[in-house]
Amino acid sequence: MPITVLVRSTTSSEARLTFDGMQSIVLGRGASCDVRLPDASVSHRHASLRAQGMDFVLVDEGSSNGTFVGGVRVAPRTSRIVRSGDVVRLGRVWIELRVDQSPVTRDIGSATREVALALVSQALAAMGTDLTAKVRVLEGRDQGLALSLEVEGRTYTVGRGPECDLPIADGDASREHAHVVRRGAEVRVRDLGAKNGTWLGEAPLPGDRDIVWRPALMLRIGRTVLALEEPVGDALARIESGPDEPLPDDEPMPAPAPSSPAVEPPSGIARETASAAPVAVVPTQPATPKARPRGGWAPADLMVMAAAIGVLALSLAGLIYLLRG
Repeated sequence: MPITVLVRSTTSSEARLTFDGMQSIVLGRGASCDVRLPDASVSHRHASLRAQGMDFVLVDEGSSNGTFVGGVRVAPRTSRIVRSGDVVRLGRVWIELRVDQSPVTRDIGSATREVALALVSQALAAMGTDLTAKVRVLEGRDQGLALSLEVEGRTYTVGRGPECDLPIADGDASREHAHVVRRGAEVRVRDLGAKNGTWLGEAPLPGDRDIVWRPALMLRIGRTVLALEEPVGDALARIESGPDEPLPDDEPMPAPAPSSPAVEPPSGIARETASAAPVAVVPTQPATPKARPRGGWAPADLMVMAAAIGVLALSLAGLIYLLRG
C-alpha cells in the first residue's frame, strides 16, 4: 500500500511525496534523506517510516528536538503505529501521512529536492532576498559580467556575437557558443557545436542534448570561466550542513488542520486497534463538522485558518533564523 507524506509547512503544490510503502523512508534535514525538511530544528536523520506487516510505524532516530504524533512524543529509538490522516511534528515542521492508492511519485530524489527548495525559497522571499539564478564570469576579459536567468524556460545564448544574451570578448568562443535554460529548480546548458568545445568541470559537453549544470561545476568557454549562482540552492546547502537548533520549551507548536478527510484503507487490510501503539493515541476530531452559518464564517473556521497561518509562520521563522545566523 502506498504511503504519502504531505509537508504541511509549505504552500507549494509540490509538497506531496508518495512512496510504494515497501521501503524504509528516512525523514530529516540531510541531503540524503527521502523527505528533506530544511529547518534547523530538524535533525539530519530525524525519523523513519517503515512497513510492519499491514501497518506503518514511525521511528524516532535519536533526533535532537523529538518526533511527535499529534501532541504525543515518540520515545527516542522507539516506534509507534501511525495511521492515515495522522499529523506528525519533526522539530517545528509538521507533516501529514496518507495511506491510500495514490500513484507513486516518480524520480523521488528530484521531487523531494523540489519540496526542500520550496521551503527555503519561501523563507528567502520573506527576507526580501533576490532569488534569481545568475551566470557570472569569474575569469576572462569580461570578469564580473553576469546574466540573470529571470524567465523560466527561456533559452539564453552565450557567445562572442553582440546579439548574444551574454556576449563575451573571447577570441576562442564561437559567435553563438552555448545555450543556458532554467527549468524549475534546474539549470541546463548545451554546446552549440562550437569549434573549440564547451567544458563543464573536467568533461566536454555533448552537442546533442542539455546537461544539468550544478553550481559546484565551472563552465569553460575558450579562456572564459563562468559560474552558476543559485541563491536558493546555496541556502539549502548551508541549512543541510549546519548544526541542529535547540527548540525553546515555550515555543508554540499548533498542529495544522487536516488537509482533507483521511482515506480509510480497504477493508481487507484493516489497521490494528489503538491499544497496539506504545503511546497514547491523539484524540480525533468529531466525524461530522458543524454547518457553517450562511453568509459568514463559523468560529471553528477562523480557528483553523489561524492555526494554519501560524504553522507556516513558525516554519518560515525557523528558516529565517538559520539563514541570518
